[in-house]
Amino acid sequence: MTRIPNRAGPARPLSRLALLLLATAIVVGCATPRPDPEPTPDPEVRPDLAELPLEVRASLLLSEARSRPEPDTVRAAIDAVLALDPATPDQLDRADSLWAELPEAERTTQETRLLGARLAAAQRDWALARERLGADDPDDPTRSPEVYRQGLSLHAHLLEQEGQWYQALDSRLRLDGLLVMEPDLHEVNQQRIWGLLAALRPAQREQVIGNHPPNGDAWVSLFRLLRAADTQEEARHAAGQWRERHPSHPANSLLPELLASHPLATDRPGDILVLLPLSGDLGELGNAILDGITRAYYAEGGGNGRLIVRDTRGQPDAAAALYRRGVDSGVARIIGPLRRESVGHVARIEQTVPSVLLNRTDAIANGGQTTLALNPEEDARAVADRAARAGWRHPLVILPEGNFGDRVASAYQAALAEDGRRARDVIRIQPSAGELNAAIGQALGIPQSESRIRDVARRTGLELEGDPQVRADVDHLFIAGTAPQVRRITPHIHFHRASHLPMMATAHVYSGRPNANRDADLNGIVFPDAPRLFDQVRPLGGDQEARDETLPRFVALGMDALRLSLRQEAIRAAPHHQLAGGTGTWSLNPFSHEWIREPAWARFVHGEPQRIDLPGGDA
Repeated sequence: MTRIPNRAGPARPLSRLALLLLATAIVVGCATPRPDPEPTPDPEVRPDLAELPLEVRASLLLSEARSRPEPDTVRAAIDAVLALDPATPDQLDRADSLWAELPEAERTTQETRLLGARLAAAQRDWALARERLGADDPDDPTRSPEVYRQGLSLHAHLLEQEGQWYQALDSRLRLDGLLVMEPDLHEVNQQRIWGLLAALRPAQREQVIGNHPPNGDAWVSLFRLLRAADTQEEARHAAGQWRERHPSHPANSLLPELLASHPLATDRPGDILVLLPLSGDLGELGNAILDGITRAYYAEGGGNGRLIVRDTRGQPDAAAALYRRGVDSGVARIIGPLRRESVGHVARIEQTVPSVLLNRTDAIANGGQTTLALNPEEDARAVADRAARAGWRHPLVILPEGNFGDRVASAYQAALAEDGRRARDVIRIQPSAGELNAAIGQALGIPQSESRIRDVARRTGLELEGDPQVRADVDHLFIAGTAPQVRRITPHIHFHRASHLPMMATAHVYSGRPNANRDADLNGIVFPDAPRLFDQVRPLGGDQEARDETLPRFVALGMDALRLSLRQEAIRAAPHHQLAGGTGTWSLNPFSHEWIREPAWARFVHGEPQRIDLPGGDA
């Protein structure tokens, strides 16, 4: 058999270099592939942005704007971020950096200022948003009708965040006519108008009339009519009369929902958790409020679930822990806590149920939380409001030194500023000081009047015995302090012949029990207080138990807190409703979540307080 020779020759081993190259190729082929660097989006080939998820679209445009920061590209990226609900802090920061790096000429146009303001508002920097938004410029070429509308809407929102209810209402009323072709936005704006009417103090509500004809007057008219209606029949009758006068007014679209809220119903039944300091330094106050809550609970029939009471001992941490435990246990509503620090702790809790917190707090109330309070600040605002309604615009304010005077002065001056008023003078005194007469005389301008008399006598050479006159630049006095403090101040008012000026004070001027001999020097002073106290002065049905209460104002507050808690959600849905109680008539500000009180008003006559706000009373 013939063998065919192997022409290739014997096999030779691979070189070491070839083996190394082969191994490298195998390893590289098996390794996880590295992603390509994120390409810069090419506007010629990028996908249709409208078809992308909003998150992806915003990310794509942010990257494009960072690599190519042209004004149009930056504005598109900011718009995409603002369209997210919500945008993350990182996305907002990136968009804000892009806005800040635009050339100054671009940032000052109205269109771009609006974008910057919207970014600041999304980050809850209200002051920066106001600064960026600036004033409206009709000559700006970027001021399209849409830009103007959005700017006015944002301006109203910022005013609401700052608690400037009257100014916010002004913006909302001007905005309303621009939203006719935007039904969803129009409905939201109308609901905000209705809420702002509820947020206004009575004097501010009166100012709307005549300042925004004809729509503003019609809004206020409808609000007053429905607020005064107790039954659905009364509400329908009032609404029908209003509709005949204003058949094309935009508020007609709200009427079905508003009428359905009459009569005011209680919220869903369920257990009520009460958190109060029943021991410790606030124990007496807490027990008085609990007394009122308990009375109202049984007066309501007790059909709303169990009343569960827990002692917070006045400790903020304990109050927060008890609140969380109550939410976890499934209670329907919570009343309390009372101490301001405790309320602050509870207001920051994320998981909540409808709650009436018994003090104010700087923290924003969550979800169904509202705040209810009797404090000097509320009285000071009520005094400023009543003076405005009476036409008195130039007060002389006399306040004691110390924390109480600081709180009253701050709230009173803020209330005056909201109405464009200011005090002629704010005099701080120490009522126990020996030179009190001289200090009050100085405040009333007596030394200056005496100096003028002496000057006239010197120039004429006559012996003049004219009586010094009270300064002519004030039209009423606001005197705040405890009852003993004011009793020490008023004799000096009378001594300097200033009794002809109307005098107003806070509820602290009245101890709660009439005493004509003790309070004779308080004659003429008008003050706000709890109506239940005056029922005791002129008792109806001989309520001996009420007359024996140590802290009747806070017993009444407890009664009101229970009744409000049972109707809180119903009033929140239709904020024109109000509830008459023992401490006053309460309504809800749906923006600040604060219960606002319209108190009873009384004047000292022959040493005893007499109601002046009832039909036939001497107002």
